[in-house]
Amino acid sequence: MASSVLRALKSLRIRSSQLAYIALKRYYDDMLGLRAASLTYATLLSLVPFLAVTFSVLKAFGAQYMIEPFLTQALAPLGPDRIEITRRLIGFVNNTRVDVLGAVGVAGLFYSVIYLVGNIEESLNQIWRTQPSRTWTRRYGEYLGMLLVGPVLIFACLALIASAQSYWLVQRLVDLNVFGIRVALLTRVLPFLFLCAGFTFLYKFIPSVHVPFSSAVIGAGIAAILWQLSSIAFTAFIVNSVSYAAIYSGFAILVVFLIWLYVAWLIVLVGGEMAYLHQHSSVYLPSFAHGKQGHIFEERLALSLLCEVARRFIAGKPPATERYLSRTLGVPPDQIDPLLEKFVGRGMLLRAAQPAGISLARPPEQIAATEILDALHGGIDFGIDNGDVVAEFLRRRDAVVHENLDEVTLMSLADRKHS
Repeated sequence: MASSVLRALKSLRIRSSQLAYIALKRYYDDMLGLRAASLTYATLLSLVPFLAVTFSVLKAFGAQYMIEPFLTQALAPLGPDRIEITRRLIGFVNNTRVDVLGAVGVAGLFYSVIYLVGNIEESLNQIWRTQPSRTWTRRYGEYLGMLLVGPVLIFACLALIASAQSYWLVQRLVDLNVFGIRVALLTRVLPFLFLCAGFTFLYKFIPSVHVPFSSAVIGAGIAAILWQLSSIAFTAFIVNSVSYAAIYSGFAILVVFLIWLYVAWLIVLVGGEMAYLHQHSSVYLPSFAHGKQGHIFEERLALSLLCEVARRFIAGKPPATERYLSRTLGVPPDQIDPLLEKFVGRGMLLRAAQPAGISLARPPEQIAATEILDALHGGIDFGIDNGDVVAEFLRRRDAVVHENLDEVTLMSLADRKHS
C-alpha cells in the first residue's frame, strides 16, 4: 500500500515538473509578456469608453451608482490608491457626454471598446493556435451583445447578493453562532467563485475554437488562485513600500495602476495557457517523454499528416480539423501548425471554411512523395558548383532519391498505409 502511494506521488511529481517545463516554454514561445503589455495599452485606450457604455446601460435600469463600489472592490490590490483611481475614473466617465459626440464620436466610442475585446480574442487565439472562424459582422454583433448584456448580468448578481445579505432571515442566521461562521465563509468564497465563472466564460467562448468545459474550468481555477495570491502580494507591496511614491511623485498612482493592469492581463493569459495545456495534455506529456526529435521524425510526421488528410479526402469525409490531426498523430498542435503552413504555401493543402478544416488542394495522385519532402526542406539550394565536394554529394543524394521514388505518390502512400 505504501509503495503504491509512493509510486503515485512520484508519477504526480514527474508529470507536474513536465507540465511546468512545457508551460514555461510556451510562455516564452507565445510571448505572453508582450501580449499582456499590448492588452494593457488597449485597456488604457478603452477603459473610460467601456465604463461610459456600461454607465449608459446601467442608467437605463437605475443602477449606475453601483459602478463606483464595484471598481473600488476590483482595484482592492492597489491599497489606499484605489479610492483615488476610482474617483478619477468616475470623473472621466461623468465628463463623457454622449449627446454632444455625434454619430462619429459614438462610433469611435464603441470601436475603442470593441478594439479591446478583439485584442483579447486575438491573444487567446494565439494561445490556441487558431484563426478567427467567425465573420466580422458576427464578431461585432457578439461583442456588442457582451457589452450590453454583460454589465447588466454582473451587477444584477451583485444586487441579488447585497439584497440577500440584508434580508431579515439571513441576518437572523448570521446572529447564530453555527450559521454565522458558514455565512461569513460563504461571503468570502463567493467573490472567488464569481471570478472563476468569469474566467471560465472567457476561456470557453472567446477563442475561435472548441474548448472543453473541463479545460476552461481548470484554467479559470488556476487564474483565480493566481489572481487572489497576486492581489495579496500586490497589496502588501503597496502598503509596506513608500519608495515608489518618492520616485514617481504625482505619477505614482498611474504607475501602480499600469503595473496592476499588466499583472492582471498576464494572469488571464497564463490561465488560458493552462486551459490549453489541459485540453491537449494527452499529446503534450507523451511528446515530452520522447524528447527532441530529429529530421527523420519530422519527415515521418509530415508524410503521416498528408496521408491522414488524403484518406479522408478519398473516403469523401469532411476536412480534418487541427485538433483531430493532433490527437490522431499523437503530437502537439505546435508541431503540426508549421507543417500545415508549409504545405498550404506550396499548394498541397488548403484551409476549408465550410466545414472548417484541412483538405487537399489537389488530387492525391498528383502529389509526389518527393515533392512533399522538397516542400518540407524548403527546396534546399546547395549553391553554384565550384568544386565543393559536399554540395556535389548532397545533389547526387537528392537525384538518387528523386530517381527511385519519383513514381511514389500520396495516393499510393495513403492506400498502402490504410491497408
